[in-house]
Amino acid sequence: MSSSPERHELPQPPVDASIIVEKTPVGYLPSPSSSSTPSFASVEDTSTTSSSTPSTCSSSPSLSPTSATDLPAPSFDTASTKTTHEDSLSSAERTSLSTTRLLFAHIGAAMTLFLATTDATIVSTALPTIASDLGASQFQYTWVGVAYMLTQTAFQPLYGRISDLVGRKAVLFTSILIFSLGSALCGAAQSIEWLIAARALAGIGGGGIVSAVWVMTAEIVQERSRAKWSQALSVTWSCSAIAGPLLGGAFSGSTGNHGFLSWRYGFYINLPICFLASVIMALALHKVRFTQTRDASWKRLLQKFDFGGLVLFMGGSGCLIIGFSFVTEFGWTSPFTLTTIILGFVILVVAGLHEKFTTRECLFPATMVRDATAAIILIINFLHNFAFTAGTFYLALFYQAAHGSTPLEAGMKLLPYSLGSSLASMPVAWFIGYWQSLKNNTSGQNLAISIGLFVSTLGFGLLNLMNERASTASQIVFPLIAGVGLGMLFHAPYQVFTKALKPSEIATGTSAFFLVRFTGATIGLAIAGTVFYARSRDRLAGLPIDLLEGHGSIDYAAVFSLEDAVRDRAVDVFSSAIQTVWTLSLFLRTMKIDQSASPAHPSSSSSTSISSSQLADKSDLSPSTASAAAEKV
Repeated sequence: MSSSPERHELPQPPVDASIIVEKTPVGYLPSPSSSSTPSFASVEDTSTTSSSTPSTCSSSPSLSPTSATDLPAPSFDTASTKTTHEDSLSSAERTSLSTTRLLFAHIGAAMTLFLATTDATIVSTALPTIASDLGASQFQYTWVGVAYMLTQTAFQPLYGRISDLVGRKAVLFTSILIFSLGSALCGAAQSIEWLIAARALAGIGGGGIVSAVWVMTAEIVQERSRAKWSQALSVTWSCSAIAGPLLGGAFSGSTGNHGFLSWRYGFYINLPICFLASVIMALALHKVRFTQTRDASWKRLLQKFDFGGLVLFMGGSGCLIIGFSFVTEFGWTSPFTLTTIILGFVILVVAGLHEKFTTRECLFPATMVRDATAAIILIINFLHNFAFTAGTFYLALFYQAAHGSTPLEAGMKLLPYSLGSSLASMPVAWFIGYWQSLKNNTSGQNLAISIGLFVSTLGFGLLNLMNERASTASQIVFPLIAGVGLGMLFHAPYQVFTKALKPSEIATGTSAFFLVRFTGATIGLAIAGTVFYARSRDRLAGLPIDLLEGHGSIDYAAVFSLEDAVRDRAVDVFSSAIQTVWTLSLFLRTMKIDQSASPAHPSSSSSTSISSSQLADKSDLSPSTASAAAEKV
């Protein structure tokens, strides 16, 4: 990035809430300018706490993940270079890489980003084969996907802080090493418990890769060139949602002899690519130093970071996931099931109270629960990723269990759903930008949200009409409608959400927004698995097959080798059970966004004032930079 000397000669403004947001550690700050990938603001850490915030929490963000297609293209806030400490290099010194070195650095970064984001969905089409090979019960079935997403979510808030202490490259290469180790253990798994534990380890590394790649590439590219360079990573992020099911289908052979098309090689293939990407980035970034804050320390991390809130939030979410998983083993009325689910809700309530009164740096801003608009957006955000993830995994299962498709064929049939959701987000982003240039308000976002909710609800309603006798046309059109509706919801809710926050809460609120979104995906997958199993178990009881009982393994392909009468009944059971999963997603019904609700900061509600989100929409500024600019206006 480049900066003129005159910029540093400007009078320094007094420390206020917006400047505090600028100085917080690295965190996700999506830009409204595009539609497919996450973005970050590379900003500095400070121990200063906003005095204007009613909450006792310090306004400081943390990193939060997303699913593969849900975020806008990156923009990066570098306005806080005036706060960079003496031991940090200047912008010019840090961005003097040649075009060739920048190109190779981005190639290596894109390779690792692709692997980390694809790994979340690569098992969706291969999971029936994996479960059959390793003798997984239905209780364990969904945990192959849940384990990766849960650990990826849980460790995200720490990555930005740790990168301030040990450096960006150290976090990136360590994350690649952890991800590679987890992938190797996944490929070598000899039991389903082994595989689940290895997936959890890979998730820790995958989350670090996603965050470190965006921060690192932001700091090596000059500000005026970031939009151009970030498009490669944006395309990578979008492609991963489409490639995951396809790759999972390609590497989904049964593995008594570890054949080349075995599902194990879907994990082993990560190893040479990670090694090659690491070598490329190590050479391209040789002797490149990245910004580290002078006042960052392990002591301050331990003193200020809200470890208690993180443990409570993830512990409550984990209890809910485990509780719903217990349904497949013990039933809804079991003391184990009820106790765990109730405990999960209680812990989440305690987490909310903790966030309200803690003096540490909050994971969630107080406005999230006080403002009706913010609360509604968070509900939509949660249900949106709930439906998207359940659709990805259980459409793949539908094609295999109800139609006898191979895993690769199932991945191909998923294209209307995944491609529709990826492509729909882009025109919505353009529409919002055009609408705001005309109206100068968030009515465009509200319209996009309402239409997206309606279309996605219509799509999942139509999916309920799909059964084992569904025509080819309906298998293409119905998932496409659901995917387009979900794609429309990837961009607009964030903008409405930040509009409801105070300037000092934008960074923290952004982190919380994506933490809720990814938690929705994790819990949604667990609940969808529970509903599918509960719906199919009793109806299979009278059939002479043992596919879903007790701890038995699952082999859906074997259904089509049964006698005709038994096969037809079993396929009907699976088809109707998956239809129930679509019914769950009908909770994405249209929810009205109250446009007249008072925003959290009065200056935003005035028609003559310029809000931070409006500034961000009309420029290359990230929301945190726009917040500071809005304060100055």
